[in-house]
Amino acid sequence: MRLLEPSIDKILSSANAAEGTAYLVEERRPRLSIQMCEKLVSEGASCMLVSRDPPSRVLDGSFIEPKRRIWLTNLVGKDRMNPTAIGILMGETRKFIEESERAVILLDGLEYMISINTYDRMLQFIHQLRDIVVMAGAVLIMPVDTRALSDRELALLERNLQMVMPGSDSESAENLLHLSSGEIAGLGQK
Repeated sequence: MRLLEPSIDKILSSANAAEGTAYLVEERRPRLSIQMCEKLVSEGASCMLVSRDPPSRVLDGSFIEPKRRIWLTNLVGKDRMNPTAIGILMGETRKFIEESERAVILLDGLEYMISINTYDRMLQFIHQLRDIVVMAGAVLIMPVDTRALSDRELALLERNLQMVMPGSDSESAENLLHLSSGEIAGLGQK
């Protein structure tokens, strides 16, 4: 693994982000992921938030007002979706991307979705979503607590996603990051 230390601005201002990139952000809570999303929204992107927790709780303290919110829960209601309905979630996400000039998708709750749907099913979902993001020039940001995944599962995710590993949970997006897996911000292969 090669460790690089560019800032969040460098990552998100690269041609890779503008042309469609899927990021896997290693963090327990989606702090850095929200900061990445805030930067893209401040530059004119439209945001869709999919989360295990109520969106208002996830975005507490953030200026982001997502155009589309989905709370992954079994409770029926507006902007809520059963976490096993990943085909419907894919359709909603595809529709949002197609209708947005510049889309950013923040998908928080991958570990939960894996526990409900099985890892293999979610891996297929992520690969399909990544392909849609790449083809449309959108950005996908997925925070993940890597402690919930085996080495094999993480390696399969890293294969097609850009891995972002902050130095610590307390660091802000303006601080340095450790990056691995593939080509990051145009800085070359590992």
